[in-house]
Amino acid sequence: MKNIMMNNVKGALLAVWCLTTVSAMATEEHSMQGDGKGDKIEALRIAFISQRLSLTPDEAQKFWPLYNQYTADMKKLRENFGMGAGKPQLTAEQSLDFEQKKLDLKKKYKTQFEAAIGKDKVNTLYSLEEEFRQQLKQMREEREGNKGK
Repeated sequence: MKNIMMNNVKGALLAVWCLTTVSAMATEEHSMQGDGKGDKIEALRIAFISQRLSLTPDEAQKFWPLYNQYTADMKKLRENFGMGAGKPQLTAEQSLDFEQKKLDLKKKYKTQFEAAIGKDKVNTLYSLEEEFRQQLKQMREEREGNKGK
């Protein structure tokens, strides 16, 4: 029981540390550019993944630079396809091409992630990303629902 509590405390402290670090970097970037909404979401994603993956310090040191490059590559891919708010929808052919390139990118990084954190945590990572997206979507829907009241 004591070990479980210690792990929970360690996870919470790691999440707070990550959130604080990323938040500080986001604040600095925000002062230089944009509205910072993407930075806040990214900070939440990092804290969410950090807490749920329970990375060792060695794993975290290997994982985070790799994950940051992965998310940058995914962002570049979305930009190359002109995806985002207010952008025209993709044709069926473009959508299939985008999904294939996204899958190729995930496959490329899967091997590198496995070397950094192991297969089990990689499996968890991909499901955590989807879980985070679903929670973010739910939060947005709730916020939109509250605006109408």
